[in-house]
Amino acid sequence: MAFPDAWLSELLSKNDIASVISEYTELKPKGGRLWGHCPFHTDKTPSFSVSPDKQLFHCFSCKAGGSVIQFVMQAENLSYFDAVRHLASRANMDMPEEINDRKLIEQKHLRDRIYEANREAANFYFRELFSEAGGGARRYLEARGVNADTAKRFGLGFSPDGYDVLYKYLSEKGFSRDVLLSAGLVIKGRKDESKTYDFFRGRLMFPVVSASGKVIAFGGRTMANEEPKYINTGDTPVYNKRENIYAINLLKGKKLDDIIIVEGYMDVISLHQAGIENAVASLGTALTSQQTRLLKRYASKIYYAYDGDDAGQSAMIRGIDILRSSGMEPRVIVIPGGNDPDEYIKAFGRDDFLVLKDASITGVQFKLSRLAKQCGIDTADGRQRFAVEACSMISRLDPVERDRYIPYVSETSGLSAATIREQCGVDLKTASDTAGADPAGRKRYMGFKKPKRDDERTLSERKLLSCIMRSADDGLLISKSKLFSLMLFTSDAMRVFAAKLISDYDSGKKVNIPLMLAGLDSDGSEDISDAFSSIDSISDPVSCAEDVMLNLTVRTLKDEISELSKSSANASTAEEKDRLIREYKEKYAFLQNLLKKNGRK
Repeated sequence: MAFPDAWLSELLSKNDIASVISEYTELKPKGGRLWGHCPFHTDKTPSFSVSPDKQLFHCFSCKAGGSVIQFVMQAENLSYFDAVRHLASRANMDMPEEINDRKLIEQKHLRDRIYEANREAANFYFRELFSEAGGGARRYLEARGVNADTAKRFGLGFSPDGYDVLYKYLSEKGFSRDVLLSAGLVIKGRKDESKTYDFFRGRLMFPVVSASGKVIAFGGRTMANEEPKYINTGDTPVYNKRENIYAINLLKGKKLDDIIIVEGYMDVISLHQAGIENAVASLGTALTSQQTRLLKRYASKIYYAYDGDDAGQSAMIRGIDILRSSGMEPRVIVIPGGNDPDEYIKAFGRDDFLVLKDASITGVQFKLSRLAKQCGIDTADGRQRFAVEACSMISRLDPVERDRYIPYVSETSGLSAATIREQCGVDLKTASDTAGADPAGRKRYMGFKKPKRDDERTLSERKLLSCIMRSADDGLLISKSKLFSLMLFTSDAMRVFAAKLISDYDSGKKVNIPLMLAGLDSDGSEDISDAFSSIDSISDPVSCAEDVMLNLTVRTLKDEISELSKSSANASTAEEKDRLIREYKEKYAFLQNLLKKNGRK
């Protein structure tokens, strides 16, 4: 069955391909992709790649490829429908056939009303901050060094200390109690559920704005000595903290070399006010794979500047692993004295903070230095424990990267570099000897497919499809070429996909190729996903397509001419022979004219 685009898009966003595939085979970052041993055939060297940005996988040996849906189909030996159901269950989503049209309409209406309610609430809080009632909140911001311009830029606000001030205001604006409850703006009474209270009361307010510019949630900070210091909007139909980043909306339209990620709202605000405008915060201490995918849209390098306490440091360890698994190499800004970025930049200023950034260390280096502290290297036993655990960590790195950290482990542990290399080598041999068993407990599905070689025709057809996929403008120009014909694709799947793509381009429809790929339930998804994986390597799609189309046309004509020659020699009647010879001459003349026109012999 065909699933609704909106539902399928949500399914894909909740089933990150790297996260799913990591349950079956170990992936390591290299060259902007993740690499591992293919789960579908005996793979001595890693030939299986995952592109987190495109949400596709491809094996360069057995040619398996596609979206997370096609992966689950092969890994679990499921039909397309059952693979979708499997992923829906994994994401706790209802299947479309289990939701009637009326329910879908109601859910969309609810989401739209929540967006509207959040926008009205943000405006209300903002006005309150600059009203007489917000005097205390303004004085608090002044004491924290936040000026009025910064407060306005971030849309900061104040929630009055009454029980239902916001509820009454939004009710008068036409918002129902159910909508406000769903938005997390109000809560039911504990003793009497018929009563309604504002969720945020007497707090400094931080609106959370999505990348598209919609207010999706709020954080509220107390200005008194009470706990919890912060309260935040929980999961709602429009918000999940695992999928969003604070201040990501302020990066829109910027060309960034890197992003600094911090823990808290105030850290981001202080950095921006100091002129460091590439700072964002994870909503919660630990970075998620969904947030990583969002960050990769804006920059390829991430600098961590979390708090110096145990919670912040542990969160960085988890985040480093997630970033590395997505193909990004994070760096860590070490802030002296265990301070947070807000405290440091207020005390020492922007330039000193940027000096710390320049002196940042790699994620692996940070993990090793933290491991050294945990092991207690002031004792012989601690140094030995550090050496063993550090070697276990770096033995999983690529040889060049591993060689980078061996001197540090040697110096820190007091053991010779030769000993450390030998220890790392033992770990590598052990890992190699037990590769089939996979000590992490991941499933491996060996022997499903045999490695295969692509013939020249298939490679050319994929390249042509890659050119068409590059952009709508390029695809339309290619489709209008005199050499273009859908019949150049001998693969039914590629021909149908190209036709749909060109039709969508022509109608002005917004095209989502990963979503189109996810909707394929045929073996052709392998060729199509491979074509999409290669689009970045094509600098001039139209010129490239012209060359490919000419080659395909010439190849097709030569094959047809050869077949006509054979058929005419075996013709059963003189009339049939004459017809075949006539057709042969026509095609031969057309081929010669085509070659001459394009400067070929």
